[in-house]
Amino acid sequence: MIFPALSLQNILLYLLFTLMAVGMGVSEWLGLMTMRYSKFRPEKGISSRLGMFLLYFVPLLGVLFFSLPYLAHPTLVQLLVVLAVGVHFLKRCLEVLFLHKYSGPIDVFSAVSIGMYYSLNASVISALNASPLARADGWVWLGLLFFTTGLAGNFLHHKILADLRMHTSEYFLPRGGLFDYVVCPHYLFELLTWLGIALLSRHLFAWLVLMGMTGYLLARSLNTLKWYRQKFPALPEERKALIPFVL
Repeated sequence: MIFPALSLQNILLYLLFTLMAVGMGVSEWLGLMTMRYSKFRPEKGISSRLGMFLLYFVPLLGVLFFSLPYLAHPTLVQLLVVLAVGVHFLKRCLEVLFLHKYSGPIDVFSAVSIGMYYSLNASVISALNASPLARADGWVWLGLLFFTTGLAGNFLHHKILADLRMHTSEYFLPRGGLFDYVVCPHYLFELLTWLGIALLSRHLFAWLVLMGMTGYLLARSLNTLKWYRQKFPALPEERKALIPFVL
C-alpha cells in the first residue's frame, strides 16, 4: 500500500476521506440520506437518463484532466490505473445511453451528491497515479483480473435487467444469472471492479474508495432486499442481498 506523506494536512484530509467512506454506508442504511433513484425514486425530479449520464460523465472528465501530466509517457501501472478508472465510467455512460430502462426520475440532490463523490474518487485516484507502483507485481495482475471480471459481470446483469424490462417499466422479481441468488448481483460485480482498481493503484485513497463503495452498496442492497420482500411476499427466503448464500 502507498501511504501519503505524514503531515498534519494529509492526516486531516485522510481523516475526512475516512469519515466520508464510513458515512456513505451508514447514512444509506439508516435512511439519513437515502439516494433517491431507481426503486427509491421521488415523484418529481430530473430525467434519470440525464442525471445518471452526468454523474458518470463528469468523473470521466476528471480522469482525463488529472492524468494529463503523465499520459504522454505513462508507465505500465499508470496506464492500467487510468484505463481501469476511465473504462469503468465510460462503460456506465454508454449503459445509461443505450442499455438501461428507466421507470422514473432521479432526485436532483442525489444526482449532484453521487456525481461529486464519484468525481472526487476518480480525480484523486488519477492524480495520485502520478506516483505509481514501481513495477507491476502479482497483485497488479490479480487486480486486473478482478477488474475485468467485475466489469463483465456488472454488464451481464445490467443486460439481464434491461432485457427483462424490454416491454414494461414496472418492477418485478428479476431472474437469471446471480439474480436467482441475490437481488443486487450487479452491485457485487461493481465492488469487484473497485477491488481491482485498489489493487492496481495501491494508494491508501483507493482503498478508502473501496471501503466507501462497499458500505454504500451493501446498505443499498440490504434496503433493496427489504423493498422486494415488502412488494413481493413470494420472494424466496433463501434469496440474499449481495453475496450468494451469505449476505
